Amino acid sequence: MQIDYFIAGIVITLLTVLMIWIVKTDRKDERVFEQKIIGQELKPREHSKPQKAGKTI
Repeated sequence: MQIDYFIAGIVITLLTVLMIWIVKTDRKDERVFEQKIIGQELKPREHSKPQKAGKTI
């Protein structure tokens, strides 16, 4: 059985490029997802100012 090193080299190179592309895309998507989640987090409600109690004499 003969191994064609030229074809094997091309396949390995393409697989390496594919893996690098997948990792870069995943990191970018993760950053976008985190920003989206941070933007959707519930913000604390603003409380209305407490009404002053009437003065009693």
